[in-house]
Amino acid sequence: DEYYIALLGPPSATAPWMIQFGGHHLAINVTVVGPNNVMTPSLPAAQPAKYTLNGQTIRPLGHENDKGFALINALNPAQQKQAILNYEVRDLVLGPGADGKVIQPEGILASALDAVQQGLLLDVVHEWVGILNDEAAAAKMAEIKANLPRTWFAWSGATKNGGLAYYRIQGPTVVIEYAPQQGDLDHIHTIYRDPTNDYGARLVVP
Repeated sequence: DEYYIALLGPPSATAPWMIQFGGHHLAINVTVVGPNNVMTPSLPAAQPAKYTLNGQTIRPLGHENDKGFALINALNPAQQKQAILNYEVRDLVLGPGADGKVIQPEGILASALDAVQQGLLLDVVHEWVGILNDEAAAAKMAEIKANLPRTWFAWSGATKNGGLAYYRIQGPTVVIEYAPQQGDLDHIHTIYRDPTNDYGARLVVP
């Protein structure tokens, strides 16, 4: 009863259409045009961030959290100084209602990272991109890799895993944010956007 599915337009092998799946702390938008599909903007979130089911601990955004902390802790002190913002971020900057909003990139450029650190950054990105089918995810990851020198990584908050922290990855065709809400580690929002292709904008141009 907490989740809904909607189709915008009839499914078609050629004409654009869209499927939405969402509800409690989840909003997935997939625009389909022929063989292509785009999953931006989407908001995978979690509240609670950790719970027990059948004796197992479940963390819906555990990988996204842990891989973010692994990345910030893989940076040397000089790199961390560039990546860590000098102000606190407690919510998504480009969350719901921010379609089309443009923000200045902040943090450290991926071109200033070594190959191992860049791999960790891409591993974080794949947590969102990889929600798509393998073929579409591989194409999107290739696009992001091609733009890696112009991709930024920014951090706000604690650097020890388990602490309160926000991070953002921002490149020409990707924006990812991870944000515990207003200081609550048990209430996490994330956003995945493509500033050039939200709602399949590049696919449906006349």
